[in-house]
Amino acid sequence: MNVYHPKLTAGLWLAGMLVICILGGQALTKDWLETSFLALLPSNEQQPEIAKATRQHNQLLNRKVVWLVAGAATSHEAISHAQKLKQQLEQSRLFNKVVLEFPQQQYIRQYRQLFPYRYQLLDAQTQAILATNPEQLIRQNLEMLNSPIGQMQAADLERDPSLIFSRYFNAQNPVKLNLEQGIVVLSDRQQFWALLLTELQDERLQLDKLEILSNLVDGATEQVKADGGELLVSGMPLFTAHGAKAAKQEISTVGIGSSLGIIVLLWATFRSVRPLLLSSLAIGSGLLAAWVICVLFFGKIHILTLVFGASLIGVADDYAQHFLCDSFGEKDWNPRKGLKFILPGLTLGLISNLLSYAGLGFSPFPGLQEVALFSAMGLLVAWLTVVLLFPLLLTGFKFDHQPGILKLTSYWEQHWPLWVSKHRRGLSLLLAIFIAGGLWMLTPQDDVRLLQSPPAELLRTADKIRSLFPMSPDNRFFLVSGQDQADWHQNEQRLLQRLDMLKQQKALTAYEGLSGYWPDANRQQQNYRLLKQKLYDSGLLEHYMTDLGFEQTAVKAELKQFASAESNTLALPEWLAAADEAKQQLWLGCDSVRCQSTVALTGISDAGALTELQDLPGVVWVDQVESVSSLFARYRVRASGLLLAAFCLASLGLGFKFGWRNGAIIMSVPVVSLAVSLAMLGWFGQLFSLFNLFALLLVLGIGVDYGLFFFMAGDRRASTSLGVTLSALTTLLAFGLLAISSTEIVHAFGFTVTAGIVTALLCAPLIGLKEIYSPRRHEEHEDQT
Repeated sequence: MNVYHPKLTAGLWLAGMLVICILGGQALTKDWLETSFLALLPSNEQQPEIAKATRQHNQLLNRKVVWLVAGAATSHEAISHAQKLKQQLEQSRLFNKVVLEFPQQQYIRQYRQLFPYRYQLLDAQTQAILATNPEQLIRQNLEMLNSPIGQMQAADLERDPSLIFSRYFNAQNPVKLNLEQGIVVLSDRQQFWALLLTELQDERLQLDKLEILSNLVDGATEQVKADGGELLVSGMPLFTAHGAKAAKQEISTVGIGSSLGIIVLLWATFRSVRPLLLSSLAIGSGLLAAWVICVLFFGKIHILTLVFGASLIGVADDYAQHFLCDSFGEKDWNPRKGLKFILPGLTLGLISNLLSYAGLGFSPFPGLQEVALFSAMGLLVAWLTVVLLFPLLLTGFKFDHQPGILKLTSYWEQHWPLWVSKHRRGLSLLLAIFIAGGLWMLTPQDDVRLLQSPPAELLRTADKIRSLFPMSPDNRFFLVSGQDQADWHQNEQRLLQRLDMLKQQKALTAYEGLSGYWPDANRQQQNYRLLKQKLYDSGLLEHYMTDLGFEQTAVKAELKQFASAESNTLALPEWLAAADEAKQQLWLGCDSVRCQSTVALTGISDAGALTELQDLPGVVWVDQVESVSSLFARYRVRASGLLLAAFCLASLGLGFKFGWRNGAIIMSVPVVSLAVSLAMLGWFGQLFSLFNLFALLLVLGIGVDYGLFFFMAGDRRASTSLGVTLSALTTLLAFGLLAISSTEIVHAFGFTVTAGIVTALLCAPLIGLKEIYSPRRHEEHEDQT
């Protein structure tokens, strides 16, 4: 303060904010907003190969949207509605693929590329029949050719007399779908459904595109309904869109609610425009700097970070309110004098808050790291605004009234501690019972799905679509590894055999692995020798072709083609080039250490049976929900240690600064606040997870802040009480509004901090209780009365 010059410090503040504004202008030109739910989850906790497999597996889900259109009674009506919907979806330009009529060219191209290797490619069922009873294969062919669908297979007879390749090609799509006019038509007991599959152009899921998608779904649903049909839509982008929409609404609710509350409180207290403008300046500069620095540091900022950031409005205003409220502390107050008095408290409060937010930064979750940096930078810049700028802007300013709320807070500050002192034994007993009972009922919950709270209707629609169209892969899968391609193939084959048994036991609906479609070089030669032994050398094929009416020249031509194909081998890259995108995504590739793939699963009903397959060599079960949930549980334990470490650090700092006894008195405020917050969670059956512990870090910082201000208040307890009360009310507005969030974790975070702030507000005036109501002070109070 001896070298403090208001004009110089204000100039430094202005230069810094100009830099922030320039950087902010550059940040606006980027795609800076993240909306994907997966971006909230940690990626560095998994092994690199599992993280890579998870990313590639999720690519199948992140952009896909499934549409089912129903007609009133017939499949023709459903197809008609679907054709209109397709035009609407194409006109939206949101999608790079809108598939209604499944293209035959893709199948024709794949057929032509794989046909030269037909003698090396056998599906599992054909292999089993040839090995045990080749005559049965001939009988099945004859039965099929003489059936109503035989005409469809007759066209393949000339090129593929044994229909071996037709069997293999049909096995590439194990789930048989009904096609009408090239369109997949599904049915239940009530109606027919036409299927559309779409894929968004942009995997980044920008907020404006998600809003367009939501509006498109709503408009298409109303249009189909008006035409007498029904529309079901599901996909990961819709869940993301709902989360983004809810977050946007909550940003508005928290931001507008906090702002209006602050305006009302400040106007009722100060009755002047200047305090309102100064408070807005502190809040605005803090939020602007926090946003710019987060975008520069992380590249993008998640929309949920902005939800928490909106709650920062109520916290960032604390420093301005303490400065302004100090002006009611003495008659000859001036800005420099006021700053000198409150600067130690403001600084220690800032440090305690920064340490609390630093605790969030130690978590492995990108979302919490963003919240930590956003909040810390916002508070720091708000503090700098008050300290560097306010003394200049408040020069010559003086309040000429005593606000009514000052009288209320003064009365409360004088009488509340006295009442507590009189009933301390009973209150202490009640408090102990309340805390013990609440902690006894506290139950941890670590389910990662609590990060999202989609509406029940969206979940019902997704379940309905899965029941009609059971082809969407689950987010759980197997990762299969091998030292080389042959070792990988062998390991995956063992897994697929076990999965086939579980499929028969109804543990899952379907599975998909590359080795089930592509046999390695050894298997291809085994397939060729099996055909040679069972069909060609035995004469069985020749008799079969003769019975069907083939001329001898055709029989000899087939035998010659078979002999000339003996050395053919289809390499995996060539097979993948002919495969569809879903199958290509299963292959992770080979490096100098291993070859890897994933096995996709559909319709899991017994996850326990699947986890037991990890005993197979080279097989790892990947359950994204379970792995992240267990990560939540581990870090909940670590966060408890972090909270204890923060408590010890704060206690040591206060002990060195004010003495161990005084430090313990100040720390009693956050300790009781933390205990009551936890007890409230138990009594009200609220979610208790890792995020509540990080909320308690904030309660610790706020509790230390309030305790410090009352401990250092001296003769200015009335103005301190006013400042702390206004601070608590504005902070309660922000975090209390978080508590009404539809997202479970955001709600729990807001509820925890709200309970802690209320408790800290009640406990802080008790600091210095004996000194306040010493006999001399009590006599002075009686005389004033």
